[in-house]
Formats: sequence, structure tokens, C-alpha cells
Amino acid sequence: MEQITAAFPRVTRRRTRRREWLTDLVLLTPGVGYLLLFMCVPLAQVVLRGFGLLAIGEPSHFTLALYREILASKIYRDSIVFSLYFALGTTVVSLALALVASALLQVNFPGRSLISVLYKIPLVVPSLVAAFLVLTIIDQGGIIARAVARFGVEWPELVHDRWGMGIILVLVWHNVPIMIVILSAVMSAIPHDLSAAARNLGASPWQVFRNVTLPLSLPGISAASLLVFIGVFGAFSIPSLVGAAYPKAISVVMSTEVLDRANWALASALGTIVTVLSAVLLYMYYRLIRHQEAAQR
Repeated sequence: MEQITAAFPRVTRRRTRRREWLTDLVLLTPGVGYLLLFMCVPLAQVVLRGFGLLAIGEPSHFTLALYREILASKIYRDSIVFSLYFALGTTVVSLALALVASALLQVNFPGRSLISVLYKIPLVVPSLVAAFLVLTIIDQGGIIARAVARFGVEWPELVHDRWGMGIILVLVWHNVPIMIVILSAVMSAIPHDLSAAARNLGASPWQVFRNVTLPLSLPGISAASLLVFIGVFGAFSIPSLVGAAYPKAISVVMSTEVLDRANWALASALGTIVTVLSAVLLYMYYRLIRHQEAAQR
């Protein structure tokens, strides 16, 4: 009888844990089901198709021929390198401008509220519209080119150029506000007592920014840089409209393979490469964050 009495609480606890587990499973089903259905399943399909599996209209078998074709083709290699180039360039330029703007927005000055509203305008402008707006300004037939032509000045080719300057300019214009929103929130959370103490000890504004504000803003800097880099690396509308005929962005090459050549397998392999590179960057970001947290402890 005592054994039965002692076993009863264990059975009750086991049933309670089972009910709690089933309740958690039911609550998580909508979110997990959405992720599996609309994110994991398409991603797995792309990866498998890149390896020759799940092919449509042709035999399916595992192969690395698509990746060998990509590595052997100068066109595909240049497109990947070019996408990495303008993604990195956009991130660096946007970060430099956003750091300066975010630091200035922490200071009270006349017109600060107006500037805080104006810099967010690009956030509501679609990428394609932003490309057209910048084209009308910096293209060789744009507003600036016509204005300086009266003085005999020849405007340089910033659009459809091999170096992707037009792409970087449009992407910077579109992504700087995103970085400012993130960095401003991080900088505003830094206690003002730290800056005031540094100034009282004789530090200049630049020294306060470099030795106090910048180190404490590193989590926001890394997060903003990661978001911008990954978004720009896979951008399509701006590189397709502003980019040169060669080299093309990897997203434009993928679109050409699908729409013009119906080569879904090769486009899937290219998409897998983009995903892997983004995942590696994301892993490096988390390693950096963990290292920073360990250093702060």
C-alpha cells in the first residue's frame, strides 16, 4: 500500500508533464508549421535541386556537375565576386555615414526633430522607385549632368559602369536610414553619465565617440551591418536596373537562368551558394557576439 501511495505522485507528475508538453506542442504548431512550410521546405527543395535531386521533367540523381560548371565558368564566378563586392562596399559606406548621422542625432540642435523625420523617407520608398529617382539625378542624362554641362564639365559614368558605382549609390541611399534607426536606438541607450564623465576628465568629443560610444555600440553596429550586407547581397531590382551588362549581380544571373533558359537546376545551385555564404556570415556574426559577451564578463 505504501508503494502504491509513493508511486501515485510520480504518475501524476508524469501526466502533468505530458499535458504541458502537448500544450506547448499545440501552441508552437502554427509558428513551426509556417516556418517548415514556407521557409524550410522551399530552401530544402532549392538545395536538393542544386544537387540534381527533385528534378522536374528529367531523371533525378545526385551530382556535383552544376557546382563544377559554376566554378569553371568565368561568368558565374565574376557574378558572385561582383555581388560580394558591391554588398561589402554598400555596407562599409552606409555604416560610415550612419555612424556619423547617429552620433549627431544624439546632440540637441535646432531642426533635429525635422531631420529625424526626413532621413526615414527612403524607408518607405520601394527599391525600384529609388533606382529611378537616383537615375534621374546621377545618370549622364540626369539633372546633375545637364547642370554641369553648361560649364563644359563632362559628368562621369556612374550608372551601368563596370565598377557598380550606381548600384552602390542607390543601395547606400536606401540602406543608410535602416542603419541609422538601429544605431540611434543603441546609442540612445548608452548612459549619458559615461560621456559626461569622459568629458569632465578632459576627453574631446572625438575621443568620447571613439573610446566610449563606439565600443558600446558594437552589438548594434554588427547587427546593422549583417542585415544590410545580406539584404544587398541578394538584391535584384536595383542591380538589374542600374548595373552594367557585365558583370551582373548573382540575383540577375539567377533570374536569367530561370526566365530565359528555364534552367532551374543551375539557378538552384547558385541560390544554394548565396545561402551558404550568407549562413557563414551569420555564423561569424554570432561568434563575434559571443566573444563580445565573454569579454564583457
